[in-house]
Amino acid sequence: MSTARRIRIVSCNFELNGNGDYETWLSMQKRLAGLRPTILCRQETFGYALTGRGSTSFGESKRITKLAGDLGPGKHATALYYDPDVFEQITLWDTDWPGWLLHPTAMTLRVRGTRDVDVVAGSAHLSYNSPTKRKAEAEDLTRLADRVESYQNERGAGKRKLPVLTIGMDSNSYIAPDRLVPGELPLPLLDEIKDLPHRAHRSYEIAPGQRVMDSEPDRILLTAGLEDVARHAALQPGGPGPAAVAPTVDACDTHGPAHRVDRVYTTSWLLPAVVDVEVVDMTGLSDHHTVVVTYDLDTVIDLYRARFALTD
Repeated sequence: MSTARRIRIVSCNFELNGNGDYETWLSMQKRLAGLRPTILCRQETFGYALTGRGSTSFGESKRITKLAGDLGPGKHATALYYDPDVFEQITLWDTDWPGWLLHPTAMTLRVRGTRDVDVVAGSAHLSYNSPTKRKAEAEDLTRLADRVESYQNERGAGKRKLPVLTIGMDSNSYIAPDRLVPGELPLPLLDEIKDLPHRAHRSYEIAPGQRVMDSEPDRILLTAGLEDVARHAALQPGGPGPAAVAPTVDACDTHGPAHRVDRVYTTSWLLPAVVDVEVVDMTGLSDHHTVVVTYDLDTVIDLYRARFALTD
């Protein structure tokens, strides 16, 4: 293995993209730049656009963070950035999928310096109000784990199912309660959520009068071979422990106790490349804290080559 190269995946839900306050917006861009992201998964990128004034502010965000990037379709409510010195964009996915209000952004990226080490990256923001929609949206996100590409090798043409390096997302839901790690805060109880509409937003009925908190997206992604990297890191000997699964939303009257709705998922066989996970406090800038995942890029490449029997 060559000298270790660390890459950082940053997933940030910036409340209403600063809500028109330029100084707050600029402070967040500088804060994100300081986290030195290699891939930046943004949610709530309202106001960004492909043309006009929105394209100016989106372009400025790329200049400040020193990243390339693209917007999702529709309301342009998500964006995905990447370091062009580390990755080359191969494909910007068409994610104008029916039923989404806040469409995801997804792309296939190739590791620079390789001929065909291609991975999938995405940024998503699931429905805030509908468990039914979130379930369908999570099922749509499993498409990111189902991309098969054809490649030439010494034996001729071959097919390869690409791994997901990252999906950074505001899930608006919880990790499955049986998957909580020691030291992680439990899921809120329904009566701890004082805002009645929000009770409906974050739970679903399993029997008349009996509701459970929504963890369906986590279960769906897990079934598709995608794992919550913070959970993995927290369980590693000598790892970050409970700090990796710290809440990403603070306690409040409407939403109840602090909880972890912002998560990063990766294809399970890439988990050995995860080095660290931290939750960066964004108090004063956003109502969500930011998840930062560090990978060893050389381990990603080694796992990839072993999986697909590549020599270089």
